Amino acid sequence: MAVSDGAPRLVSAADDGFHPPDESRWFHETCWFWFFVPERALGGWLYSWVRPNIGVSGGGCWVWDETTFLHWEAPYFAGYQNLRLPEPAAPGVMDFPNGMRVEALDPLRRYRLHYADGDAIALDLRFDAVMDPWVRVAPDTDPPHANHFDQLGHVTGDLVLHGERMTVDCLAIRDRTWAPRSERWRDGGGYGYTNAATSPSLAFLAVGDHEQVGGYLVVDGTRSPIASGRRAVERDPDHGYVTRVIVEATDTDRRALMAEGTSVSRLALPVPGVHGVVWTSLVQWTLNGEPAWGEDQEPWPIRAWSRSRRRPRPG
Repeated sequence: MAVSDGAPRLVSAADDGFHPPDESRWFHETCWFWFFVPERALGGWLYSWVRPNIGVSGGGCWVWDETTFLHWEAPYFAGYQNLRLPEPAAPGVMDFPNGMRVEALDPLRRYRLHYADGDAIALDLRFDAVMDPWVRVAPDTDPPHANHFDQLGHVTGDLVLHGERMTVDCLAIRDRTWAPRSERWRDGGGYGYTNAATSPSLAFLAVGDHEQVGGYLVVDGTRSPIASGRRAVERDPDHGYVTRVIVEATDTDRRALMAEGTSVSRLALPVPGVHGVVWTSLVQWTLNGEPAWGEDQEPWPIRAWSRSRRRPRPG
């Protein structure tokens, strides 16, 4: 793989499968890949979640473009709730009741992704990692163990959408999470999960808001944690979604990032499994002056988003 930072390996091939749940009712495990076709301003997610302690799963697939931000008007949206739990599949295969299949061709490195829904959509994609997983350590654990990772990869393959075949060829992130997540998401709102890459040698992931972001920065193929930074946005005056994003950050090696992005399409996504909404946007970026594509996710609890839209606005 092109990028490795020498961090202790807290994930293994076993983390490509389902994790033993803790005792929390709301133990929540996710599997997410995203992809995009920039010349069509088209973005898409494959996303599945399971809640083994209450016996349900959900998620699915959605594709958006610049014509709308409403999920019920998007080119394709299937977000399921309260499905059965996945049944055991072949080694290295995760089959979800929503129709998503993930085959680990080489654990933590290469995957085959499948999804189909009649004549509406068919996806046959491959994810080839270009960096080791970026691991988040579960808080207050001794010895430390992971409960989340992010990984940048080269996504290639075919998307057939309402009979039209498109080629997918992009650098995009996947992630996995296995930790409790309450059904009523009350806190926070307005922070970003923001990422982009010009190549495996120049990329970033920034998680945070205008006061502080964390994540990583890749420069010349070397990845280091972000030490300080901020995310600032401009919004559509009528609907509130993000139209422009700026991320300024410095990593622990004192290397600087200046990322400026324009949202070219977006979706107001009902957060699967919790009471919230995520504005997920396909973003055209410049990273330290170089062109790039990537994403901005802005999660909000429903009541926090509602409160922000009821405030008096200029004009």
